[in-house]
Amino acid sequence: MCPLGAQEKPVKATPSSGPVRLLRTFGRALLGVLYPPLCLGCEVRLPDAEASLPLCSACLRRLPRAEPGTLRARLDRLPASAFSHVSALWLFDEGGTLQQIQHALKYGNRPTLGVRLGRLVGEAWREAGYPVPGLVVPVPLHRPRRLERGYNQSERLAAGIAEVLDVPLRTDLLTRTRPTRSQTTLSQSARWQNVDGAFGLQEVEHLSGQRVLLVDDVFTTGATAVAAAAPLRSAGATVDLSVLACTRE
Repeated sequence: MCPLGAQEKPVKATPSSGPVRLLRTFGRALLGVLYPPLCLGCEVRLPDAEASLPLCSACLRRLPRAEPGTLRARLDRLPASAFSHVSALWLFDEGGTLQQIQHALKYGNRPTLGVRLGRLVGEAWREAGYPVPGLVVPVPLHRPRRLERGYNQSERLAAGIAEVLDVPLRTDLLTRTRPTRSQTTLSQSARWQNVDGAFGLQEVEHLSGQRVLLVDDVFTTGATAVAAAAPLRSAGATVDLSVLACTRE
């Protein structure tokens, strides 16, 4: 560390820095030739400009969009649901293109894909004219699950949404207080029991009167979203919900 006020000397490039950079560029180009990025929908080769989102523009347009009232109708049938505004970008198509996208995001070690998808979700939220939140908060993973996966897919989605809406992203506010089983194989009643009381807050003082946008990847029964919103509402926040996709029923 330099003494206070001292100027650091510029770091000189080593003689090998040029060749190393050239080799890395060549290596990336070679991988692109041997393993070109393919669309998850139709397997057509993707242009470089589309490679960060593994869908061609045609397949992206064909994804089933969720109607504005779809998620609201689902939530209004649930007990203790108190979300002010709700939005889902797409309808989940089991076995289809969107499921492949969601699996790539969740299990494919592709955190940057989450940010790109989150930008689409954020743009849809803004275009719908919903209120701009004061904070964007992802549904958290328990620490062992996060370490196993390497990142939280909902957090990556939330990062893209926060970027588009130009509001703070708080990944440290809502916590998972205990491990829970995967919801995928559980019955509807077991899902509610599984996540009941599983979320808490690191701090509550500044949340009274705040509008918080809660973010998750897929809405199925609503158990996780409702349980995650509970401590936020208890602290006085108005909670909205945005998800990448919701199941049809």
